[in-house]
Amino acid sequence: MFFLYKLVGALVTPPGCFFAILIPLSLWGMRSGRRASRRGGVIFLAVIVIMYVLFMPVTAKFLMARLETGRPTLTADGTSTLVVVLAGGGTHPMPGGEAEVELAEQSFQRLVEGTGAARFLGCPLMYSGGYDEGNPVDYENAIRKVAAGANFEGELLLETRSRTSLENMTEVSKLVKMRGFERLVISTTAYHMKRAMWTAARIMPDVELVAWPSGWRSTRDRLTPSAFGASARAFLDCCTALREFVGLLAYRLMT
Repeated sequence: MFFLYKLVGALVTPPGCFFAILIPLSLWGMRSGRRASRRGGVIFLAVIVIMYVLFMPVTAKFLMARLETGRPTLTADGTSTLVVVLAGGGTHPMPGGEAEVELAEQSFQRLVEGTGAARFLGCPLMYSGGYDEGNPVDYENAIRKVAAGANFEGELLLETRSRTSLENMTEVSKLVKMRGFERLVISTTAYHMKRAMWTAARIMPDVELVAWPSGWRSTRDRLTPSAFGASARAFLDCCTALREFVGLLAYRLMT
């Protein structure tokens, strides 16, 4: 009964209701006596099936699992270390307050996790990128506010010029070389970690790199019957993963 309740709910609300309408239409087109109509119905059904697969949580889980990794165990062994947080977007204005902004969701999570690593290691923390053409002072204040709220009292360095992972690591490498850091802990969202680590390794081959991911998406949906339904969030995750695969390929060709 519970499964039936979930199934009906998924089919009468978006995005499931669109497939509930379009699939019968494509099957009706395939039954047409005209050859062109049948061919069109087959193509239409194929497109719908592909779209449905991309809306399935199980597909998102599979794609994200190809990108994401776990966390290592950090060791405070005295190695000269820098924790770098890669921005995941700019800021959003708060409703009812023109002067107040908040960090984008991924930026916030990456920064909180990065401050935890920097506190444990007792090392400087660098926030790199993400400036979104708003007020740079508000942006930097939002970063400092989150770091302070996470009880980080160490050295906080801001670099807000870079816009891509390649630019992030290029700017970070300048500080690493100038200060002689031997180890770099990279805090970013789990699906983005492979590209970040690849880029860092190409630009800073002599520096020890440690992945510090957060925000795993491959583990948040269980393999229940609903994982084979249609979900707008799953579609977004699938699109994000596919863009990341393209980004990885592009970076490997560029660097």
